[in-house]
Amino acid sequence: MSLIVCDGVEITFGATTVLSGLDLRIESRDRLAVVGANGAGKSSLLDVIAGVGTPSRGSVERDRRLRIGYLPQEAPEPTETTVLAEAMASRTDLAALRDELTALEQTMSAPGNAGLDAAMQRYGEAQHTYEALGGYDLEARARAALHGLGLEEAEQARSPRELSGGQVRRLEMSKLLLQDADLLLIDEPTNHLDLSGIEWLEDFLRESSTAMVLVSHDRRFLDRVCTRVLELSHGIPEEYPGNYSAYVKLRIERRARREKEWDAQQQHIAHQEEFIRRYKAGQRAKEARGRQTKLDRLDRVARPQEDRRPRLRLATTPGANVLMRATDVVAGYDGVGIVDLARAVIAPGDRVAIVGANGSGKSTLLHTLAGELPAVSGGVTPGARLSMRLYRQDLGRDEEAAIAAAAQGEPTVLDALLFDHPIGEERARTLLGSLLFSGDDVSKPLSALSGGERARLALGRLALEPTNLMLLDEPTNHLDIPAQEVLEDAVRDYPGGVILVSHDRALIDAVATRVWAIEDGHIREVLGNYSDLERARGRDGRLPDTLPTPVPSAAPKQQKRTPAPESKPPPAPQTKPAAATEARRDRARGRQHDASVRQLEQEIARVEAELAGARQRLLDPASFADPAAGAELGRQHDRLEGALAELYERWSKSA
Repeated sequence: MSLIVCDGVEITFGATTVLSGLDLRIESRDRLAVVGANGAGKSSLLDVIAGVGTPSRGSVERDRRLRIGYLPQEAPEPTETTVLAEAMASRTDLAALRDELTALEQTMSAPGNAGLDAAMQRYGEAQHTYEALGGYDLEARARAALHGLGLEEAEQARSPRELSGGQVRRLEMSKLLLQDADLLLIDEPTNHLDLSGIEWLEDFLRESSTAMVLVSHDRRFLDRVCTRVLELSHGIPEEYPGNYSAYVKLRIERRARREKEWDAQQQHIAHQEEFIRRYKAGQRAKEARGRQTKLDRLDRVARPQEDRRPRLRLATTPGANVLMRATDVVAGYDGVGIVDLARAVIAPGDRVAIVGANGSGKSTLLHTLAGELPAVSGGVTPGARLSMRLYRQDLGRDEEAAIAAAAQGEPTVLDALLFDHPIGEERARTLLGSLLFSGDDVSKPLSALSGGERARLALGRLALEPTNLMLLDEPTNHLDIPAQEVLEDAVRDYPGGVILVSHDRALIDAVATRVWAIEDGHIREVLGNYSDLERARGRDGRLPDTLPTPVPSAAPKQQKRTPAPESKPPPAPQTKPAAATEARRDRARGRQHDASVRQLEQEIARVEAELAGARQRLLDPASFADPAAGAELGRQHDRLEGALAELYERWSKSA
């Protein structure tokens, strides 16, 4: 018998139908991934399968002996005094048996006990059950699970109430893994895990024979763990065999086939309607009526709906050939170093990913390079014309307070975007629409935004800032998979340099040209992406003392392969006077090119200054005392932006 049978399940919230018509069977050993955009109903479906939520329509049948382990996104309040005890207490069945064994021991030791034989028999049965369920090695398994997920002995002895949000998530995951459940329901299992924790969890789940249903935005994780995919899109569920990569290919093929079927049917319908219109009152009226009857009975093919995807283009500004140089940098706090970077040069087109365990100093190093934290020692030298921006998922308290003060009330999405980017409300609404903030969404208060909405807003603010070096701190956190793919494309198309901290291996594989791996407080560099780093590691998971120089697996999109030149006969040897003349011409052409580039840069600087002045005037309410003058100022601002974009393009082609 199936573990779970969903029949015609529908989930609604108020007047909104999130999911309808779900028929699903979950069998033993199934590894089902549930994917879809944020808000598609993935977490709600897990609630319904677990019995925590009730479907609006349809039914969910569960095997009567089914034991479910469920990890929702919200953790319950802890009940024990230590992390280890909290993990072990999650096995309530074993705790009940322990209590029973203790009570039976007291009964058997009592003098003159008339029920001694019965107590001894029950004690033997309970002891056998306790052993069969793994009661005697529960502590060892709990320690192993906590260790694998990054909670070492020091953390295991602490109170669970002292843990950070990420540590609480790892504790809850370890509690789930200790359950001898028949079915695991896991919502975002890789949240707050570092790369070693994610890889440990992957191996654990792949070796497990337990059925599982996973909701995750980690594409590499889904690729390695899952064998079926359930897509939720526009309220319609659809199953695909295989892992995530197989699903992506099959989905493209299915949608192309359905589009073709829809087109063919539309042509057929148009042809029939034209015949009916032409002959409905003539000699062939009977035939026309017959065709109309068939047309009325025709099962119409639904047109495949296009998914709404955010759009993102990162503004750029020219920079020098060296954007940043780091020399003997030690990053840390209060004079105590955490990680050191001996030397590094960042140039346009570089895509550097910083990876390492939680607490190894990744974000500390990133914020030190950004100039937000002083280096313990060493220095960071900015290149000429450096324009750098650090991406955070959340606004800082000071910045949010400043936005609230400017808004004179509860700040909205629109207020946050316009706060330091005076682009006009119409253009701001257009940009927010491209980031899926449509209609009244732009008036949402910041306090009401979900994690995904905050991440999209932060990307929009980042996109408006012309830069040539971006520092990104966990940019895909809270983004659904479509938004992650859009971010990847934007970063690949960005001509400046990028340094990013991320646990998203798919993102690193897609964009990175270099990886800085933190081991024992030192940066070890591998050329290429995360897959190249994995290949460079030894069996112990560490990098060798001497690293090879691997060829990157996937060159970034902007690095186009140059075709091999056609073979030509070698040029005839030049005489010395001819060679000298050609050399003089080359030097003259070089000087002319350099002068042209300098002239372009001067023009860029002039237009940037005019644009900055226009932005300042747009911020002044007095500029709009005369509506006509205010409108002309807005048009002037847009003309300057267009001129600057054209100058940037000419500069990038000539630099």
